[in-house]
Amino acid sequence: MDVLLALAVIGFVAWWIRYNQLYRSGAVKTPFFSLGGQSQSRARRVKVAHRPVARKRATPAAEREIGQAVSKITTYTHNYEVSVRLLHSTRQANMSKSLDWCAEKVIDDLLRDRR
Repeated sequence: MDVLLALAVIGFVAWWIRYNQLYRSGAVKTPFFSLGGQSQSRARRVKVAHRPVARKRATPAAEREIGQAVSKITTYTHNYEVSVRLLHSTRQANMSKSLDWCAEKVIDDLLRDRR
């Protein structure tokens, strides 16, 4: 009898932990039971749609520079999309640096990772 009660309590605690994870992720809207960690105002919060930011079109000279940098990187990655993504992420992380510097950093990182 004690074993059944212990299994029932363990099962309830495991279910409660899973339900709490679902509530925190937003899959379930109402909390079943809370130990006071978060208030219920979270369920009432209204989500605002993300509006994409209008981006400026690069000048032809800048597009040519970007194309040359991507083609330099593509010689090492053999994939245009990967090269663009690597250059973009490096550029976002190092906004103050020049485009050539970012391209060289991507190439250096690729060569370092191949060792």
